[in-house]
Amino acid sequence: MLQTAMKHSVKALGAFVLMLLSFAAQAQDKVEIDTQEVKSWFENNWIWVAGGVVLLLLVMLLGRRSGGQRKTTTVIKDPDGHVKSVTTTEEKI
Repeated sequence: MLQTAMKHSVKALGAFVLMLLSFAAQAQDKVEIDTQEVKSWFENNWIWVAGGVVLLLLVMLLGRRSGGQRKTTTVIKDPDGHVKSVTTTEEKI
């Protein structure tokens, strides 16, 4: 008698689970994807223009020299480590 009751409860539970799954399947909304709106960043031309401008500015700032002059500073110390003289010279490159 216990086995018969368990068989009926398992069948009822199985029917209930199938009913829940069918409701879940019917409740799903249909999803549509508009492929015209999806673009990669390669397709946006303004990014390429902005990147080129930034690269050009970096090259200009880093490649600029300081007037074409070189400063050389010479420090002469005695054997005790005291500074005897400091000489700074500038020369054009």
